[in-house]
Amino acid sequence: MTLLSIKYVNGTLEILDQLRLPFETEYIRIENTEDGWRVIKMMQVRGAPAIAMVGCLSLAVELLKSDFCSVPELVTFIHEKLSYLVTARPTAVNMSDSAKTFSRKASELSQSPGITVTDLKNR
Repeated sequence: MTLLSIKYVNGTLEILDQLRLPFETEYIRIENTEDGWRVIKMMQVRGAPAIAMVGCLSLAVELLKSDFCSVPELVTFIHEKLSYLVTARPTAVNMSDSAKTFSRKASELSQSPGITVTDLKNR
């Protein structure tokens, strides 16, 4: 039997609760960045690459469910949520690096001529 530590399909994110292993197999559904922050902080997700993936995917899940009035509002939201996620495990280099890359990319894309909120969210 193979266990996936991270399941992401069509905007739905679940993580394998590392604290329950090896005696139990339980997945935790991540609905937003607050959920992502909590599972990172509580060490329910472990390993630098997994922490970064869960952090960024928790933001992706939240972005898909949220509405924004403008591209600048969306970019500010992305920057704030990524900064927040880094505080869950400040020494997790992969999360910090991914947050910087994600933030930079959002800022760059927001400067594209004719970019819309929907375009930016999809990218």
